Amino acid sequence: MPVQAIASAPADEPAHDRLTINHPLAAVAARNCMGHTHDLADLAGGVACGSAWAKALHDDFMFALECGLPLDFEPDPTYIDEVALRRVMRGERLELTECERAEVKRRLAEVARRRNRGYRFVCSRAAAARREAR
Repeated sequence: MPVQAIASAPADEPAHDRLTINHPLAAVAARNCMGHTHDLADLAGGVACGSAWAKALHDDFMFALECGLPLDFEPDPTYIDEVALRRVMRGERLELTECERAEVKRRLAEVARRRNRGYRFVCSRAAAARREAR
């Protein structure tokens, strides 16, 4: 079985500047790096060490291949991540797109409107008859 070695890009290579906190896999790379011991100077992009970045990038690539996902795609700016919205509405702090922030505000306003609405209690004829019989 062929073996492929993946190494992080050295600081003088063009791809190195993309491995920053803004990278979609930055949180995964940081989690992978938590068990490693090294100096802060060894962290690529100030996030994770080279082997942690390599594992995150490799795992992401392999998942995309196994699931038949496109390797390059243009993100839809109007896409709303329902899971992220639910997590934010429970109080977690996540980065959301402008559309997602607007949707969270709309949903929270709807919850507030429902909570502040006056309720009408409607009872059945049978319940009204039981009350009169007392």
